[in-house]
Amino acid sequence: MLLIPIQEQFLERFYDPVWVEIGRTVFALEGIRVNKVIRSEQGESVVLFGDDRYILKIYRPGKRGFERESFALERLAGELTVPIPDILAAGELDGYHYLITTAIAGRIITRPEWLALGPDVQIDLVSQLANFLRELHAIPIDAMEFDWAGFVANNAAAAVERQRKKRGNPEWIESLPAFIERNLPLVQTAPPHVFLHGDVHFGNLRFNEKNGRLKISGVFDFADSLLGSREYDFIAPGVLMFQGQGDLQREFFRRYGYPDADINEEMRRRMMMLTILYEFSSLRRYAERLSREAVHLSLDKLGKAIWSLA
Repeated sequence: MLLIPIQEQFLERFYDPVWVEIGRTVFALEGIRVNKVIRSEQGESVVLFGDDRYILKIYRPGKRGFERESFALERLAGELTVPIPDILAAGELDGYHYLITTAIAGRIITRPEWLALGPDVQIDLVSQLANFLRELHAIPIDAMEFDWAGFVANNAAAAVERQRKKRGNPEWIESLPAFIERNLPLVQTAPPHVFLHGDVHFGNLRFNEKNGRLKISGVFDFADSLLGSREYDFIAPGVLMFQGQGDLQREFFRRYGYPDADINEEMRRRMMMLTILYEFSSLRRYAERLSREAVHLSLDKLGKAIWSLA
């Protein structure tokens, strides 16, 4: 028995220690022996580590994270050169969906560590990421249904209120309607659509060192996967990994396959429009990652600072 009512108390008791005991129960029910269960502080679902070998994710009710992630991991199994988790068990307990998967080997890279890496190392990692996304986007996905055009329209309609709730600069709030009207047509909504991870950033990547070279050792957390324009998958790395690093942004797009002529002002505006449409968009957060002063920039100047590729 999970003892946490689904709708009433999930968010309120999100960090309750009881989840560790619930995790032990789920591992035991699935016949997976673990000695230690540790709660992760990251994620919108409850994530638990079992002996550093297994990951148990108990999904937040009211969202489609379980359906999206289980579909992605089943469909992509054996299709990618970069490792992703293997599903060991899937189920439902007291109304909560869960997955148990293998853990991805490797370590995390923090933002400060990233900034301290040499240019050659950064370019190499950006190239690896571009190669992974190009490979992912090339995999045909037929069985998944997702209303990309509706997703774009809904996020555009909610954009102003979203940034207001996230304490956006008043100038951004005032400028957003005109910016959206002017730039929304740049976003591809018609097919063909590709499979998207939806949220690639440092927290969902692992790295290791092999023969003196830092490499991406795995990608995980497909709970936000969807179908849509391939460029939507560039937003999370663009604003959470190499925001403001125009040289790396250009190299990323080149390695993905864009000719230099297409890495231009129109692309910059399109990337900023997608940044505003991003499911977790927080312009204030992205500005603070650039500098303290960036929160006072105009919307136009903020877009040029984040996406400095043109």
